[in-house]
Amino acid sequence: MPAVTAVPNALFTRKARNSLAFFMYMNQLPDEFILPAYDGRSIANIPAAAAEILHVPFQGLPPLHADLWQPLAGGAKRVVLLVLDAFGWNLLQAEAANLERLVKKAGVVGQLTSIFPSTTVAALSSLWTGAAPAQHGMLGFTMFLPEFATATEMLRFTPVFAHHPNALVEAGLEPEAFLHWPGMAEQLARFGVPTYSFKGREIVGSALSKMHGRGLAADQGVVTFADMLTQMGELLHEKADESLFVFGYWPVIDTLSHFRLWDGAATRAEARQLFHQIEHEFLNRLTAVARQDTLFFITADHGQVALPDYIFLEDHPRLQEMLLMRPTGEHRVSYLYAKHGRTDDILHYLQTHLSHALVAVRSDEALAAGLFGPAPHTAVALDRLGDITVIMRGGYRLLIRAQEKKARQMIGGHGSMTHAEMLTPWLGFRLDGW
Repeated sequence: MPAVTAVPNALFTRKARNSLAFFMYMNQLPDEFILPAYDGRSIANIPAAAAEILHVPFQGLPPLHADLWQPLAGGAKRVVLLVLDAFGWNLLQAEAANLERLVKKAGVVGQLTSIFPSTTVAALSSLWTGAAPAQHGMLGFTMFLPEFATATEMLRFTPVFAHHPNALVEAGLEPEAFLHWPGMAEQLARFGVPTYSFKGREIVGSALSKMHGRGLAADQGVVTFADMLTQMGELLHEKADESLFVFGYWPVIDTLSHFRLWDGAATRAEARQLFHQIEHEFLNRLTAVARQDTLFFITADHGQVALPDYIFLEDHPRLQEMLLMRPTGEHRVSYLYAKHGRTDDILHYLQTHLSHALVAVRSDEALAAGLFGPAPHTAVALDRLGDITVIMRGGYRLLIRAQEKKARQMIGGHGSMTHAEMLTPWLGFRLDGW
């Protein structure tokens, strides 16, 4: 991304002041950051593209740009989407020589951006709704939920101070009503197109799965990646000639990348094995009727980056004193809640003492600028973003000391806006031509 050039304020119209360009100008986002391309080249645009292929009206962000799907779409009425968690563009490039056999067979090869923040709960919510985080309301790994008076870890719906999975569900939170946008499966089902989900059996029935799975025809649990590919192939055969959408999700690249880095030997070996199985245990084994009128896409929710550097909140007592509570969000993108009247003081402190490690912006300005997605925004978005959004640079994390032990074990991560975190592959195949 080219460096931001200063432009006189007079050149910014009211419309421009609500644009990402204005956000970049005002805050001088560094070149290492990539903005989410909500206008047609982000993962959040995939659901609308699938709906276009399936000839279903869709409420959400616009579809992917035509070059990313239309060359494959003629007469297609079945779409299979495989999401490999954290399989970033950097990993595809690092293993290009070993993965090119399958990649060369793709009818479409492209590059998408993740959403912001580039974290799994927010990204999967966008993939299951076709909406941006500020629209569906899932804005981070941890969020302050005023209606429950607690900061909540959104993967397990537990308060951050203790491990009590589904505690908020027990307190009255309804997973199926939590997202502030209709689900993709709901929208497709209204027009007679069923959606089938495949994921690890341990997460089927979780609050997060219920949240994402509104309107599903079936939510199928699997034991291994080969099991998932086999079951998807059997479904395509059993439902031959029927219009449908299939969503497969596999998390192992993300898990390995957290502990072995995105370019570690084990992670790269896993990527090679996944692609081998996709080709030999799925694509090559599909029956002719299973392939008919079927498109197959591979992407990721985000990438990962190595995280060797730390900023500990306790090392900055002046900053701590100005905060109302501990940061929410995640280690790579934090939401700060200021004590009354201290927002400007916090911004000044961060920009003066920590600009080498982070970019700090007012959350309301970032929201208005479209960083979390275009309007309309859910009414709860700003409550969940706090007063200041902190975006970490390079390999930095913002932590409290109690998180240090776990952080030193998890040496890779995501959530911010670096190239490694934001850029994901997009591979498309027309299966009846396989």
